[in-house]
Amino acid sequence: MGIDRRSFISLVAGGVAGSLFTPVIWKSLDDVSIWTQNWPWIPRLQYGEEAKVPALCKLGADAYGMKVKTVAGRPVAAEGDADHPLSQGGICPLGAASVHMLYSPSRVKNPKLKDGSSFKDISWEEAEDLLAGKLKEAGAGVAMISGDETGSVTDVLAGLVGKAGSDKTFLMPGESAPAAAALAMIGGDGQVGYDIENASYVLLLGADALGSWGNVARNGKAFGASREKGVKFVYAGPAQNGTSAVCDSWVPCAPGTEAVLALGLAAVISAGGRDRASWPGYADFAKFVQSAYAPEKVSEITGVSVDVIKGLAQELVRTGRPLVLTAAGAGQGLGAFEMAAGMSLNLLLERVNTVGGVRILPWSPKVVESAPEKKALLAADLAGYLTSVADGATEAPALLMVHAANPAYAMPNLAKAQAAIDKAGFVVSFSSFMDETAAMADLIMPDCYAFERLDDAYSPYGSGQPNYTVAGSIIKPVYDTKPAGDVILSVAAKAGLELGFETFEDVVKAKAEALGADFDAMVEGTPWLGEEFPAQDLALWATPLKEIPVAAKDGKSLALAPASQLKVGSAKVAIPPFNTNAIRFDEMLGKDMYVLMNGATAKNLGVKKDDAVKLSAAAGECKARVRIFEGVMNDTVVAPLGFGHTAWDDFSRGKGDNVYKLLAAEAEGETGLSRFATARVTVSKA
Repeated sequence: MGIDRRSFISLVAGGVAGSLFTPVIWKSLDDVSIWTQNWPWIPRLQYGEEAKVPALCKLGADAYGMKVKTVAGRPVAAEGDADHPLSQGGICPLGAASVHMLYSPSRVKNPKLKDGSSFKDISWEEAEDLLAGKLKEAGAGVAMISGDETGSVTDVLAGLVGKAGSDKTFLMPGESAPAAAALAMIGGDGQVGYDIENASYVLLLGADALGSWGNVARNGKAFGASREKGVKFVYAGPAQNGTSAVCDSWVPCAPGTEAVLALGLAAVISAGGRDRASWPGYADFAKFVQSAYAPEKVSEITGVSVDVIKGLAQELVRTGRPLVLTAAGAGQGLGAFEMAAGMSLNLLLERVNTVGGVRILPWSPKVVESAPEKKALLAADLAGYLTSVADGATEAPALLMVHAANPAYAMPNLAKAQAAIDKAGFVVSFSSFMDETAAMADLIMPDCYAFERLDDAYSPYGSGQPNYTVAGSIIKPVYDTKPAGDVILSVAAKAGLELGFETFEDVVKAKAEALGADFDAMVEGTPWLGEEFPAQDLALWATPLKEIPVAAKDGKSLALAPASQLKVGSAKVAIPPFNTNAIRFDEMLGKDMYVLMNGATAKNLGVKKDDAVKLSAAAGECKARVRIFEGVMNDTVVAPLGFGHTAWDDFSRGKGDNVYKLLAAEAEGETGLSRFATARVTVSKA
């Protein structure tokens, strides 16, 4: 017998109604619900006491205090610490994502030894014995790389290398090293800081202070408070960004020429008629800048009009407490001479070692006897060393130890950096995550994550006041990891290279005592603040005076402006899992990242929106998509750092390309430091 459409609908409706009114289905569903809720793998909420515990955020280039909310002792969220001088209640995108990273799928859960093309699990005792044996074999052929320039673990690791008889101790690239070298050029000695909070006019020469430069949380708070007092902020750089958007004005300035603009401003100010003849070094400096950096020449190099140059100079002179911050747009890569240009401009304005100006902070106290002094550590150039090893000019280390750093991803001359790591006899990574360097290592001894260990930070670069923060562990290690500081001390003892301390806590207590700080109070959340600013006998940058090299325009290539965004990571960490949702539609298309150029530049290249392109430089190549943005200068392409990971996890791996492949490091002859803030690239359709 057939059935028509109306009969079919009636049958179905009747069946549904019958099912709804019978008790059988509801009893079955109730049984299924009870049954499934008893499965052992179903996650269960944990309830308990809520608390806010002091912690440190060191996922970016800075270090600042924050608060971590815990429930039943487990971290659930992070927020700013209103009582910490470097956050004042603020938090950066990486700090906000820090709890997510505790449970990241890229965590290394236990010690691992390279076994062919993969890793095998080993015990901590095996790992420590193996490293102790390698230390004995390597002797003076040991080297280290650290990405934590504020913490005492670096002191312990550098002390171990020094005790072994080696001076191959390196920090990842940053701006502390060129800033210290620039300060030395004017006769200073110490860490460079900036008293943004007390300035009355702030000129940001390339410094993306609210996006990625220095301590972003602190900068944002200082900016907000200064706006209420009528402080003027001016940003000079090749493209509009989050910082320029809220400043009083944006001065378009070609990538890598911000230091040239600083000397152009110095030329105008020094020609203003004020008698400075008695100033040490002034006569030579004034003669140099007025001849080499006349406004017309500076305008041609930077793209900043003569009128704007003169107007900025007048504003700086008229303002009571001006402050000039010179930096690379990506927060790294400037040479010491470029830093010296900004430093000399501040000195010309009488704004060095004064309230609201550049502050000179004392170096952190040295407590590990065999470790190098901090300024010696900063003077060692990692990019040059790795390049020399790759080229065969320097012997590869027999043992290379890497802590809180990812040089296989975040270095200029990247291909050579990777080749140098590959040439090392035995590579040890202390990384908490399976990053690119850990993936290349022979042995991984995973450090506890930030919330699982004791940690400290002394005056990160840019701090306007000496400060020291200590944070204790919040939670027991989630996995089979150990604090790197304690592991290094244990291995040192096994290798017969005792460093004078049994535990890392002893090291931190010794540093606190050297500063006159209360260790217990700091662990409970009260940072130490110093008031000492060493007296300095400064002179204007008189020797060696020379022009800053600028890549010439050739009509075929574009100036590359690398840009850093903390939401997609830093030189230390990749994209935090939840932060993938913060990547906008105009930042990525599928798995391709966007690079930015204006319409006129795109037209000259014959490309349009969403076109796939290849960026080529002497150092390497990158692929991307084109986004048209009129807030970029002509003949300039802005490319984001933070993409292009080949390790980590599915949240980071395979998204975009690695712009570090385009950056070539060039050594300054006088300082030996590498500069790589920008590059010239050709752009073609992919």
